[in-house]
Amino acid sequence: MSMDLTMRVSPEAQSLLLEKLGGRPGSIRVAYDNEGCGCSLSGAIALWIVDEPKTSDLPISSDSGISFIVDRNDSVYFDQHLSITISGFDKSSVRLASDGQSYGSSIPIDDRRETASSPS
Repeated sequence: MSMDLTMRVSPEAQSLLLEKLGGRPGSIRVAYDNEGCGCSLSGAIALWIVDEPKTSDLPISSDSGISFIVDRNDSVYFDQHLSITISGFDKSSVRLASDGQSYGSSIPIDDRRETASSPS
């Protein structure tokens, strides 16, 4: 059973995400990162800029013009309707929430594209 996820993006968060994308191709992966946690239930929510979706990724619909994706296995951790706003703590990070809960109030955006570290 899969449900279609949607992402509402505030204008401030949209500007930050577009700045992080830097005019280069990429998608924002909404991830449930449990690497090194030892337990699948003790992960952290992360936002990664990736080159392209994997075959196991599902699209998250958004009218922001930004491509959001989530791994099929991670999608179970999220409510159907999500929103991204600028963090109140740090203007270079974001808050991810749904109508029912907050997934994190200061989530950094990690550029994991192959071309992220190459000189221009």
